[in-house]
Amino acid sequence: MKEVIFINDKNYRDYLNLDVVAFSFAYGGAMGSGGEIIVITKGAGIYSMNYVFGDMTIEMCDEVCSTLKDCEFGVLEVEKTPNGWKGIGLGMGNFLVLAEPIYNRIGRNLLKLRPSFRYREWRGMVLELLETPRT
Repeated sequence: MKEVIFINDKNYRDYLNLDVVAFSFAYGGAMGSGGEIIVITKGAGIYSMNYVFGDMTIEMCDEVCSTLKDCEFGVLEVEKTPNGWKGIGLGMGNFLVLAEPIYNRIGRNLLKLRPSFRYREWRGMVLELLETPRT
């Protein structure tokens, strides 16, 4: 299991240039870990930050994951993403945003799953894709 690096208000400036390819966003009252944002980078790094439980603000999270500030999340679905990104609802106040190349390779399989299974499986699917050499 890959180690998750926790980002907080004291160290977030060390992570401003991450090459983000996927991230999840949870509303403060979401099922699971409310307020958590999980970021996966091109190099298969996993980062976690939380704008509800902890000292980070959503603006600090936006600095780490700049795509986040251009997204809009509705009740069930990601309503807006910037060009080059696609969103998927994970259920119960949780959302996933993927870079289009990642979405194009796993999005269809994720959408076949019920939201609760998407929530549980997305991270492993993205990491497997990033760690498997293309042939």
